[in-house]
Amino acid sequence: MIYHFGPYQLDAQRGELRCASHPVEIEPKVLDVLVYLLEHRDRIVTKDELLEHCWSGTFVSDAALTRCLAKVRKAIEPEPAEAPVIQTRYGRGYRFVAPVTVQPPDPVQPPDPVQPRLPPAPDPTPGAPRRSKILIVDDEPFNVDYLEQELADLGYETISAANGQEALAKVAAEAPDLILLDVMMPVMDGFTVCRLLKDQEETRLIPIVIMTALDAKADRITGIQAGADDFLTKPVDEAELVARIETALKLKHTVDRRMGEFSALKDQVAQLVRFVTPRDSPAS
Repeated sequence: MIYHFGPYQLDAQRGELRCASHPVEIEPKVLDVLVYLLEHRDRIVTKDELLEHCWSGTFVSDAALTRCLAKVRKAIEPEPAEAPVIQTRYGRGYRFVAPVTVQPPDPVQPPDPVQPRLPPAPDPTPGAPRRSKILIVDDEPFNVDYLEQELADLGYETISAANGQEALAKVAAEAPDLILLDVMMPVMDGFTVCRLLKDQEETRLIPIVIMTALDAKADRITGIQAGADDFLTKPVDEAELVARIETALKLKHTVDRRMGEFSALKDQVAQLVRFVTPRDSPAS
């Protein structure tokens, strides 16, 4: 079958993906996942089902599947601001949601002349407003994938870490605007990460929203003592996620702006002091 969705055309029989008549490079296993999601687009495909179909008889981690799905999305969703093609349904699986038309495969024809490969997606327009960057810290790849898609649909840039130690390294290297932080993780738990970040001058103003399946008062008290700015209870409600992120980022951007103004004023005062302070007279 040949599937048409948006500017794309996928010939499942030939294993060819094209965009506006130009061939798109895609790995065989990534193509397998895309074809399976297209063939079963009328329903949600579970994580276990994808693993069984595409890696039958082979042990593959959840993280490997998440990476494969990320490659699928990269191939067919080059513009994060547009409507998603594949949705992650929290706790359930994945579904191909873009409108699709299907046509029978064409009769076998001589191979087409080699077409130039599509160039990589251009960098954001110079001077365009920078998107807020959100660090997702969770050891469950499915949760990370779901949050990445939800936040990408809202126009945010995302990075991720699978444990507390990795999160600290990402904060140092990437300087996120906000952190969504799981609690129960290997290597280092979320409370410890939060405490360490809030103890550092360079990172204490980054908003931290703790995500936890634990709804006990004691856990929230521990999070508050660690310096958490807000909380989300798993499974994450989409409306609550959006509201809490928007509120935290609005406050963060206000603080950043005021800190910038204060720094500029401080520099101006220093220059004024140097200007009005008399220099030592030359020795007579």
